[in-house]
Amino acid sequence: MLKRSNRPRHETTPAETPRPSGPPDPGVSPAAVLTEGPIEASDGGAWSRLFGSLSIPGFRWLWFGTLFATAGMQMGIISQPWLAYHISGSATVLGLVALSRGLPMLVFSFIGGVAADRFDRRKLLITMQSLLGLLALTTALLVHTGAIQVWHLVALSIVQGTVFPFYMPTRQAIIPELVGQQRMGNAIALSSTGMNLNRVLAPTAAGLLLALNPSLAFYAAATFYTLSALTLVGLPHVHGERRESARQGPVKDMLVGLRYVFGQPVLATLMGLAFVVVLLGMPFQQFLPVFQADVLHVDELGLGLMYAFVGIGSLVGSLSMAYFAGSRGRGLVQIASGVGFGFALVLFSLSTTYSLSLAVLLLLGLASQGYMTINNVLIMENTNRALYGRVMSVYMMTWSLMPLSVLPMGALVDRVGAPMTVGGVGILLTAFFFVVALVRQDLWRRQQPTAAS
Repeated sequence: MLKRSNRPRHETTPAETPRPSGPPDPGVSPAAVLTEGPIEASDGGAWSRLFGSLSIPGFRWLWFGTLFATAGMQMGIISQPWLAYHISGSATVLGLVALSRGLPMLVFSFIGGVAADRFDRRKLLITMQSLLGLLALTTALLVHTGAIQVWHLVALSIVQGTVFPFYMPTRQAIIPELVGQQRMGNAIALSSTGMNLNRVLAPTAAGLLLALNPSLAFYAAATFYTLSALTLVGLPHVHGERRESARQGPVKDMLVGLRYVFGQPVLATLMGLAFVVVLLGMPFQQFLPVFQADVLHVDELGLGLMYAFVGIGSLVGSLSMAYFAGSRGRGLVQIASGVGFGFALVLFSLSTTYSLSLAVLLLLGLASQGYMTINNVLIMENTNRALYGRVMSVYMMTWSLMPLSVLPMGALVDRVGAPMTVGGVGILLTAFFFVVALVRQDLWRRQQPTAAS
């Protein structure tokens, strides 16, 4: 086993000024201990290029753990909005529940990033998954007994929103430590592929369970979270930069992360591009129950299929990015995906036919996931290894802002209707990406593969 020195020769610490751009400093990483064989581009053909990261045992445990966790999340993503709308009949209540989850995510994002950089990431992941399972079980029992009310959903969402900021940055930050720098792009895309696989299967299952007995959907979510926690036990212990972080307090750690992100033009731009899409585009999924009930007039199984078609498109998008993780011109593909996302939102808002809506949802999943996967890979490639957790916490913060837009959008849906609201957002996104493509052409030329090439 390789022994890690107290301070790798080329590594910068959080207390110092990190490199302004480019991939993380090489140094001797825990990946050198956790991976088998040299970490380099595979010569085993298309199959190895596509699934190469899964040859690493630690990443396989993480991949399967993420697979189970995403099944639980998808069950909740579909069942919770359905339950909120079923109880209240109001899109504004949908926004209130989403806001209750988003505000804690926003508040605790930076703390979760610091924790991911300081502590044992394996223990953090197992603990957070166990808590999410407990929350799903509590919801299932409330639904099963008929005691569920809107305030229960709000309270449970607050706790859930407190857990996610510790889980998501930790899961992302552990990937490079398991697979090494050169396989990182492929591993991130494969991780997204595993998550999107459950965006195909879980929604259909959730719709069926909601039609049979709503409590079953939440019991299933609790079961998947438990399986994820048990699977993650197989992960190796991967600590953050505890020695360096011990020299300064958590507040200073957070400030270092913020200065690092916003002090680099490429990282700051990538975060901004994620922010716009998450804030404006992604909330459309929260309003699918409104389209299901008021526009397309289908049952709960039909709602599950709507989410499933988004998942199929997302699966294709992330799997494509796993193959092309080291390709040139990814920035241009990202912009094209953003334009496609906005255009598909407009098409979906105009559709009143269920089969056509399913086809457009397929395109929505493909464009949105292709966009976000490329953005995620580029962020990690341009981040110092010692700051993975904190940088991903800033990225997580962009997702926590999504529920903040769901509440006013929900009120707008109640006033002017879901089609007009979603269509207006699609027009804004399409125009935004056309402007970005014209103004920041220099950025897309610079977004060439680094260590993943």
